[in-house]
Amino acid sequence: MTSTTACFAQELNLKVSGDKNQGFWVTIYDAEKPLLQNNGEFSMHLSNLDLSVQKEIRSWKASSYSQTSNGFHLDKDIYLPEFDANLSIWVDYEIINPQLIRKTVHLFQPSMPNLYYTLEVKNIPAKVPHRYVTFEHENFPGGLVHELYPSAGFITSKNKVVGFLTDPGYKNEFTRTTRRRFSGRGGGMIGMRILPDPNLLSVASRKEQLSGNNYIKYTFGEFYNLDRGNTSSLDLPANYKKEGKVSVSRNDSLIEISFDQPGKAGIQLITPFEDQQLYTISFLAKGDVPVALKLYRIQNGEIKEELEHGIKYIDNFPVTSDSLTQFKGSILLPYIENDSVMLFLGKTSENRGSLILRDLQLIEHKPFTQAYNNLPLGDTIVKTTYIFSEPWKDHKAYKIATQTKLAEGMGFKGTEIEKMLYANFQMMNWITGIDNLEPFNVPNLNYSPDMYNRDTFWSVISTHNKRLNLSIWNQWANTQTSRGAIGTIITPYMGSIEAKDNEATIEWLVWALLNKRRFNAELPAEKIKKAANYILNEFDPDKDGICESHFSMSQIDVMEYHPKTDRMAVNQGMFAVALKTIQALGIEIDSTYVQKAESEYVKFYDPKRKHLLFDRDYPDLITLTDLIPEFLSLWVFDHAMLTDEMVIHHLDQFPVLNRMEDAPYPEIGTTAPICIRLTKDAKGYSYMDADYQPFGEFGKINYADDSRDGFYYNGGSWLRAEYSAYVVGLKHGWEKAGKRMKNRLWAEMNLNPNWPYSKEFIPTKWSTYDDWWPSTRGLSWNVFVLMANEFANLRTPDMDPDYRKL
Repeated sequence: MTSTTACFAQELNLKVSGDKNQGFWVTIYDAEKPLLQNNGEFSMHLSNLDLSVQKEIRSWKASSYSQTSNGFHLDKDIYLPEFDANLSIWVDYEIINPQLIRKTVHLFQPSMPNLYYTLEVKNIPAKVPHRYVTFEHENFPGGLVHELYPSAGFITSKNKVVGFLTDPGYKNEFTRTTRRRFSGRGGGMIGMRILPDPNLLSVASRKEQLSGNNYIKYTFGEFYNLDRGNTSSLDLPANYKKEGKVSVSRNDSLIEISFDQPGKAGIQLITPFEDQQLYTISFLAKGDVPVALKLYRIQNGEIKEELEHGIKYIDNFPVTSDSLTQFKGSILLPYIENDSVMLFLGKTSENRGSLILRDLQLIEHKPFTQAYNNLPLGDTIVKTTYIFSEPWKDHKAYKIATQTKLAEGMGFKGTEIEKMLYANFQMMNWITGIDNLEPFNVPNLNYSPDMYNRDTFWSVISTHNKRLNLSIWNQWANTQTSRGAIGTIITPYMGSIEAKDNEATIEWLVWALLNKRRFNAELPAEKIKKAANYILNEFDPDKDGICESHFSMSQIDVMEYHPKTDRMAVNQGMFAVALKTIQALGIEIDSTYVQKAESEYVKFYDPKRKHLLFDRDYPDLITLTDLIPEFLSLWVFDHAMLTDEMVIHHLDQFPVLNRMEDAPYPEIGTTAPICIRLTKDAKGYSYMDADYQPFGEFGKINYADDSRDGFYYNGGSWLRAEYSAYVVGLKHGWEKAGKRMKNRLWAEMNLNPNWPYSKEFIPTKWSTYDDWWPSTRGLSWNVFVLMANEFANLRTPDMDPDYRKL
């Protein structure tokens, strides 16, 4: 007999299935038709800490349930004789809105110091889906889903999409890291031997679907050990193709390559790799040039993008001439639409020389799997997932829905673009590693596994989440050097010694002040004082109020200055902000000294050119980043350093590009370049070239021949910097601010319909969408728009769910 109780909404409904004998579980309906036919709520694998005792719980069902105001509560207490332990489990379903349901699994054990566990939340379609869809693929065949954003769904015969989402990794305790840095400095990224959560999200494989087994599943707390399990060696192709001017000899396991010219050169091999598998590449190498190793997708003989899930940016793997060095790296190959994979081995440097490669091996893995999530004594562990349903429109609409629905499920309120930025940020936060559950924030998957100080500052301060703000700030506090500098990068599984005279230490102090104001945080006085002294002594040792540094104190950080420079407006402005922050933190500084530093920032305004000088040696260049110190001064201290006239004239000179007819204000463009050269011709601007740019060799190489006009710092449009500058304009009475702000947010969401999500930058000069850099997708720090909108009185703090919890 089945006991069924309904909790009705307009579209999605919940009903309890089962009885006292078989247990109870929830079935999800679309009106009166079932969408899912799960036979239980989840499955678990448990083990003690030495792995000597194992326990499986398959398709858990409750012993009792109750109806709540917006859903159901199910619970059951279990005795586990294998461990002589009690385990309490309860599951809550909540209808958030007619299209969205939140499912929360709670685990509690009061019996033993710790347990390892893996938890699987499987959703089984009630009827065979028309097809599956993921964030990156409109027609997904099945298998593991390792993509930009971990969501998947299925489309019903009635043309509805049913989608599945997860809470961020710092809450559900998962990480999306697949690689680490090499030992030492440089060398690129190498795939790890211990892979946490590679199968976080999966869809029934092709074989399973053919046998009638359909599902979408989240697996939390599982890692793969590639040095255990089964392996098979793959045959190397007999033929290879030369790239560049090289001489190659191959004798059994020995490959010798001589390079007769500078630049990229080597050999290309078509591998036997298939997508959604795990592999290892290994070889021994010696020579007088560093090794470059790259993997590319190949389709119909055409080379496509470089693969990045494991090995990436390996241009300078260090080798010596007198001994062999081993290379060994894993590759998690996601779904690549049945493309082939080409392996390039050689060099990308300008040096001539030779390499000897020995014992090149390609290994396929069936890895050993193990649980790593912890169920500690007396703590309640929570795993939260979401189910949504809406009519299928197109893939763009699905991508947007996966972001807006997650934000809604987490209790966030705002506009559609605000929800998207919030959700994108949430998915860039996970745990540091299998032995470190501290929150970790990465800019985007392209930068993973590194957490950059500047990126986390602008990202995390956008939210009122106390846990994220205090935990990640404290991690940066732990990077402080003996001189007081705060580190630039934290990279899991390896170290980083990079702590330098950029804006990192200043932003850490600003963040400390915000934490004190927002959360009444108790700050480490010695560390604060040490950081303050570092700033005072490093940037202005002669105490004349003029800032000098080896680096730009903005995101435009592609140049290092020797000796230190005092030419940059943003540096002087950030130094003035730093002095105000130090004062606000209770460290005594002469106010006339602070005023002197501020006046030096104001002096960078050129009344003839009517803009702040990015670099006094390049007075025709103008940047939006020069207004970031003004934003911080206005936002944090309610104090304007610049006059209305200065700000308005500065902003008026930026060209606004990417004009679109369906933008909110089609008469103006949608994006402005972060850095541009002003000219006196009718056009009024030009991009940098090899002869006029302040970035030394980097600029000469990258900005020659118009090859990167409109990209990166040569005129790319960066949302956070651009939008913050417009808010500065709004505060200074710039009439164009509102229109520019709306158009720029529209561009982030709509300019490239294939990428309706946050991006590192938008190009301002391009021909097709193929010109856009895939590496820019999903940037975290654009979420600062939320705080900029709060400052602009366009949203209120209580729209952030974490604010209401304070």
